[in-house]
Amino acid sequence: MKPTSIIFLLISLVIILVGWIMCNSAEATATAEGIQIFDSVISADKNAISRVSFDPEEIYNKIELVADDADVYINGGYSEPYMELINFRDGSYRSTTANRTITVDTTIDLSSIIRFWESGFSFRGLRNYLHRSETSEGAPKRINVYLPTDGDINIINITLDSGNVYVSNFNTSIDINVKIGEGDATFSTFSTTSSVTAEIETGNLYFRDVRTGKLEALLSEGDITAENFAFNDINISGSKTNVSMKIVPDTPDFGMNLSARHGSIILFGESCGKNYAHDIPGAAIHALITVSSGDILIDYGNPIAGGTGTGTDPTPETGNVETDGVGTGAATTE
Repeated sequence: MKPTSIIFLLISLVIILVGWIMCNSAEATATAEGIQIFDSVISADKNAISRVSFDPEEIYNKIELVADDADVYINGGYSEPYMELINFRDGSYRSTTANRTITVDTTIDLSSIIRFWESGFSFRGLRNYLHRSETSEGAPKRINVYLPTDGDINIINITLDSGNVYVSNFNTSIDINVKIGEGDATFSTFSTTSSVTAEIETGNLYFRDVRTGKLEALLSEGDITAENFAFNDINISGSKTNVSMKIVPDTPDFGMNLSARHGSIILFGESCGKNYAHDIPGAAIHALITVSSGDILIDYGNPIAGGTGTGTDPTPETGNVETDGVGTGAATTE
């Protein structure tokens, strides 16, 4: 290496060292004076929390959430709508608003950063990638969405490569659409006159104290468990899937078309073989359930308990629903 090259290399190293010292000094000064230089704040338990507020002057009808690896909590009953992104490095996600839609996308790659004018990505400084070190590398990522019970949001779309979805504390007309590569979706204390759609490659679908106008579910490998469940129309298709549903006691007689190709069907304590059809002309309630390898159990449960709360707990329950033994139900015979 030529002497000139060595000199320029040494000068570069000195500049980098001076810059690093200045960054640390500036951060220490900002911390001492209470100045926030990062978008996120570090909580007492070492979680980095970024807040995404809703513009009070705007009307939003839809929320789009896309993540590669994160849990998502959708919570109703709050007076003010906002989101929290937990343990996402500042500058590693896209947050945009357009056409009355709020979009949060955490699947940012190098192409998104380079073509930021097209992707909606906002570069927030190199310090967010090189200097933030308070949180551990493996800290779990989470997206919290807090909404009023009677807000304007009527569609929520969630797409995850992996992670769990928890939806609770709603009594309104809202469409929830969930697509998960690997993970569970749990709905509790939830009532909508609209629809719930779930597509899960590997994972389970849970309902507890839920009333929905329409349920559409497609599972490749995983079970569906419902307790205290009310519906108008359900369309379920599963491969390696057990379906266990405890419906509310006042459910009227409804049309059914059930198929368990390599399993069994048990209705209200009675075995019905592998295929069962019950046609009621003009019925307001219908159930279409088809599974390739698994059982179908439909029985009576309890009335839907509780209602929409006040949204005082920022960490909703994790939805650990106890599943009933599929195919062993013994209850009132229809």
